[in-house]
Amino acid sequence: MNAKKFSDAMGELDNKYIDEALNYKKKVKKPIWIKWGAMVASLLLVFTMSVPALAAADFGPAYNLLYKVSPAIAQKLKPVSMSCEDNGIKFEVISAYVEGNEAKIFISVQDIDGDRIDETTDLFDNFSINTPFDCSSSCENISYDTETKTATFLISISQWNEKDIIGEKITFCVREMLSNKQEYDAILTNLDLIQISATPKTITPTQIFGGGGTNYNEMKNNFQALKTTGILCSPIAGVDITAMGYVDGKLHIQVKYEDSLETDNHGYIYFKNDKGEEIHCIANIAFSTDSEHQERYVEYVYDLSDVDLTQYKAYGYFVTSDTHIEGNWSVTFPLESISQ
Repeated sequence: MNAKKFSDAMGELDNKYIDEALNYKKKVKKPIWIKWGAMVASLLLVFTMSVPALAAADFGPAYNLLYKVSPAIAQKLKPVSMSCEDNGIKFEVISAYVEGNEAKIFISVQDIDGDRIDETTDLFDNFSINTPFDCSSSCENISYDTETKTATFLISISQWNEKDIIGEKITFCVREMLSNKQEYDAILTNLDLIQISATPKTITPTQIFGGGGTNYNEMKNNFQALKTTGILCSPIAGVDITAMGYVDGKLHIQVKYEDSLETDNHGYIYFKNDKGEEIHCIANIAFSTDSEHQERYVEYVYDLSDVDLTQYKAYGYFVTSDTHIEGNWSVTFPLESISQ
C-alpha cells in the first residue's frame, strides 16, 4: 500500500462524510485493543452508510487501508506525511490523531532498495517515543502491500496521568526491525521423552536475564541449569532442545535460541494429551553459561508430580526470524486534535 496515496486520498474526503461517520454510534462498546480482522463487517457498514456517493475506484488507497483498521480510528486520522530514510528503508508517519490523553499514529515502512520488508515485519520492540509527558505505548502490524513492499503499523499512546496531550510534539524513533519470521506450533516428533535423565548434571549460570511463570521468583535465586548434553531435537531453524532432566523432582527442558539478541527467537514447550488437556511450565528462566553471555538458553520447568507423562505428547511453539535490519529512523511531529 503506497503511504503517500493514502494521505492524498484522506485529504480528498469531504468533511460532511467524515462528520457523518463520526456520528455513527455502535451498540456495543469495543475494548481499547481491537482485533482488526474482526472489524471488517462493521467497517463495510460504516462506509455503506457514510459515503454512498463514492465508488471504490474514487477512494481506493484510503478505503483499502481503512478496511483493515477500526472504523472509529480510521474516521479520525489526520494526514501528517512526514518521513525519513536510512539504509534503503523509508519510514513515514502517514497520519495521526489525539483525543484527550490518547493518541493513534499510523506509520509505514517501505524497502526502497530490496526485499527485506514483508508481512511478518515488526519493530523488534525497539521503537521509542520521546514525549514531554510520561506515557505507555503499543505497536500493531496492520497490513503489508507486496507491490510497494510496504508494511503499515498503528501506534497507540496513552498519557499516564490522563492529562490532555493535544498540541504536544513527539519524536518517533526506530533503530531495528525484524522480518522473514517463521512460526512453528506442532508436536515435537523427534523429541524422545525416554531420554529424560533422572540424575542430570547441573551448572551455575553466569547470568540470569529474567523469566516468568508462577514459580519463577522462588526458583531464580538458587537456580541450577542443566548441563548441555547436545542437540536432542531441532524443531525449526534457530531453535535447539539441548538437555532434559529432573531436578529436585521437577522436569527441566533446556532450549537454546540461536542469535536471540539479533533475531528475537523465542517460544515455549507444553504437553498435551488426547483429551486436549495441556500442561504448561511453572517457570521459565533465561540465562547464559559463558563469560561473554553470548550462549543464551531458556530452561522450562514443569511440576509433573501427579501426571502420567506417558499419556502426553510434547509440543513446541516457536517464532524465529533471520532478517535483522538496523538503521536510524526518526520523525518529529505535533499531535493535533480531531475535528468535531
